[in-house]
Amino acid sequence: MVPISVRLRNSLRKATMAMSLAYYRHYWGMDIGEECRISHKAILDKSNPGGIHIGRYTGVALNAVILSHDFVRNRHVDTWIGERCHIGACALIGPGVRIGNGCLIAAGSVVLKDVPDNCIVMGNPARVIEQGLKTGKWGVRVDVLSADRIDQNVLVSDEGKA
Repeated sequence: MVPISVRLRNSLRKATMAMSLAYYRHYWGMDIGEECRISHKAILDKSNPGGIHIGRYTGVALNAVILSHDFVRNRHVDTWIGERCHIGACALIGPGVRIGNGCLIAAGSVVLKDVPDNCIVMGNPARVIEQGLKTGKWGVRVDVLSADRIDQNVLVSDEGKA
């Protein structure tokens, strides 16, 4: 049995997350897909908020920075993050970068170039270290666990429906 304090905390977090996503979408005009999980401490560029595009079922961890402008070159560009991705803590996604579907960006990585689908990138500058991943919601890897260890809530069917 889960303690009431944990259930209350989870309910409050879910409600504040929904309000935060609505704020990003409607007030700032960001293109954020359904069922995304974005940390309250993540930093999404508000200098060019319409340039932020995040696909469905993507997770963005704390202190991750997603930029859509380059002050030095005076450019405002679109930054795209695919579906079923995970952006690790303190990662930096540079302006104009396209991250493919099903990618994992390791914590602290600095991504300045496009990333192909279904891979892990890490480092500064970020480099592809593994390809051919299969991810579920929020970038949870489903290709390395046995079927009995996979939480059915993270699976996404091929049609994009949970």
